[in-house]
Parts: sequence; C-alpha cells; structure tokens
Amino acid sequence: MASLKIAVFGAGSFVFGPSVLKGVYLERKLKDLHLALVDLDREALDLMAGVAKRLARETGIEPTISTHTDRREALDGSSFVLTAVAQQIRKRHAMDCAEIRKHAPREVPTEFGGIAGISYSLRQIALLSSIGADVKRFCPQAHLLNMANPLPRVCQALHEDGLKVTGFCSASYSGYSMAWWALRGDRLQYPFGPAREAWHARFGGLNHFAWLLELRDRSSGADLLPELARRAERLPPLTARLFREAGYLLMPGDGHIRDFLEPVPETPRDEHFAHGSGEERQARLEALRAVAEDRAPYEPLFAHESWEKPVDLVAALSGNGTASFEALNLPNAGQLPGVPDGVYVETPAAADASGVKTETTRLPEQPLALCQRTAHVTTLIVRAARERSFKRLREAVEADPVIVDKQAGWRALQGCLDAHADVLPKLQ
Repeated sequence: MASLKIAVFGAGSFVFGPSVLKGVYLERKLKDLHLALVDLDREALDLMAGVAKRLARETGIEPTISTHTDRREALDGSSFVLTAVAQQIRKRHAMDCAEIRKHAPREVPTEFGGIAGISYSLRQIALLSSIGADVKRFCPQAHLLNMANPLPRVCQALHEDGLKVTGFCSASYSGYSMAWWALRGDRLQYPFGPAREAWHARFGGLNHFAWLLELRDRSSGADLLPELARRAERLPPLTARLFREAGYLLMPGDGHIRDFLEPVPETPRDEHFAHGSGEERQARLEALRAVAEDRAPYEPLFAHESWEKPVDLVAALSGNGTASFEALNLPNAGQLPGVPDGVYVETPAAADASGVKTETTRLPEQPLALCQRTAHVTTLIVRAARERSFKRLREAVEADPVIVDKQAGWRALQGCLDAHADVLPKLQ
C-alpha cells in the first residue's frame, strides 16, 4: 500500500489534470503514492488515467492510479485533497447573465464581483462544503488544497467549517508581464522567466486583488517602482488609474480587479467568461486520447499548464524536498497586518516537512483600505452562505462597491437564487 494518497477532484480538467500529472511524474517524481482521480465526466477521467499510465511507462515512476465518479472511496484514507471543481460553469453563468440583464441591466456580470460573483460564490460554497463534509467523514486529518473559484470565499467557508485549507492561484504572477511590458516594451508569457531572472518582486494582498509592493533589479538593487509609475500609461486603463491613485500596481489586470471596485469610465464592460467551448472540449478529449494510446507525444499537453503548483506543497509537506511560493492563500494569522484574522490572504510562503511558513507583508495605507473593504464583502458572503441568511446576503449587496443600483441588484440576485434553486440550500 502506498504511504501517501492524494484525491484529485476535477482530474478530468484539461488544464488542471495534466498539470497535476506533470507535477507528480516530471517535476517532483513522487513514487510511493496513490493518486485517486475524481471526476463526474467518466470519459475525460479515463483518458486522464490513460495519460498517467503513459507517463508511468515513460518515466519509470509508477504510483497507484485509481479513478472514481463516487468521491467517497477516493477520499477514504487520503492525506491530501486537491479541488478544482465547478458545476455547469458556463450554463450557470449564462443563467446569471440573463437575470442580471432582466433586473439590473446597468450591472456587468463578472466571475467574482457584483451579483454574478455573489451567485457563483453561493453555488461554489455549497458544492465545496458538501465535499468538505465528506472529507471530515472519510479523511478528517487531510489537508485540502483548493483551486476552485471564487477562491478566497470558498477557502474561508471551508476553513470556518473546521478544515485545513490552502488556496492556490497564481494570477498575480501576471504582474511580471504587465511590468515587463511597461518597462521593456515586450510581452512575456508564463512562466515569465526573463522577468524573474532580472527582477526581485514581492506581492501581497488578496486573491485576484494583490499588489506589487516591491520590484528591484537583481544586479543593481535599483528600485524599479518609480520608473514603473512614470510609465503607468502603458498599463491596462483601470490598472493604470489605480496605480496613479494608490501608488502601487494592482494585479492581475483589469478583467479581474474590476470585480472588486466601483465602476469608473476605465472599467471593462465585456461579459467574457473564458472556460472553454464545446468544440474545444472535443479537441482536447482527442488530444488526451492520442497521448493515452501512444499516438502522440505527451509534451504538448503541458503547453497550457496551470500556473498553480499544489503538488509542490504536497511534496514538501510529505518530506520530498522544499517549496517556495511567491503567492499562497492562507487564513490570515498576522501575515497581512490590518486585515482581519481568518480572512484568506495572498502572501509569500515556504514549506517543508515541518509545515508552511508565511512572511509578514505590510500594505501601504490605500492598498490596505481597499483590501479591508474587499475582505469585508467576502466575509459577508461567506456568512450568508454558512448561516443561510437573507439578512447577511442583503448586507453583502449593500457593501459590494461593484453593485451600482442596490435595489435592482437585489432583485437580480433573488432571480439568480430562484434560477439555481436546484443546487443551492434554502436561505431564511
């Protein structure tokens, strides 16, 4: 029997699944391991298991692989639970958009912000809380590593349910790309190697709302933030405006930071929600099948890998080396002073077999005030979900700066709750 078992929820994901396999087989080379792959999509699940077996043959690393559409067997005895799940994400977002257009046409549906963000949060908290209940039943000592959005709200809800939860999102790393474009005039793609080699950067704040607090030239030690400020016009419009107002770069770009800020002329108004089309799904299934059947090389599967590295934390905590993270989401216990304890904050961290160690990160006055406001909205949404409370939900609507017309927004949210009644608990 393997000494370490990892349950991977959402293993059939075309980005998350291959990234986990790459971490296990090619990066961390974890051998004495049982990888329990979980997904409701049996076709994608079996193909991902086929890819895992192909990697085992080619690398000589042969963990036990099992597949599950019923999560209970996968959870039994697991030391780590990885979650990257959502329920009918495109369909449900379209339902939210329809209610918002009907009741609150001034609002822009986004992933985290406003009415759609609250609706999505309630659905995701309900889904992940049901998984969390089974974690407490079948593997109560397990460490849950979450990639599911809206990440800080899901993580805080599960943490308040008594689970040990770490959140992974590397969207703030896009700050490297924005700064490189502003200072060097070139576009960079993940993993942003040239910028990481040339610069030392320090991030801090909240998920999808983190600040570039330090940017220095590694060779000269020069502070690059003043020059970045002078070139702020090269940044996306809303990001540039915030930089001028707050004095620091807010990441990860206009399409995400708009989810937490009152609308201004620079706020993007599009409803783009990038989670793949049906045609893309079929193409990716065929790519998985070709790799599983030895008809294609496996390397192209990793061309668009996830930026998140939960396997690095699994390896470090289980005694297989160390890991460092420029941005890791953990419940605040003083690492981000001024933000309430228990709120999930995004700061640098390191890990080894003794545990996770955070670094204290201090936010300047205006970035701190904006993070405090954002954290307050998150806490109200989490309270509404956990207490099943209309009162808390109304407070969240009133506190959310993204919602311009509170009365229309409340009507739209009630429409969303009715539309998703089949997957939501009843509120009182």
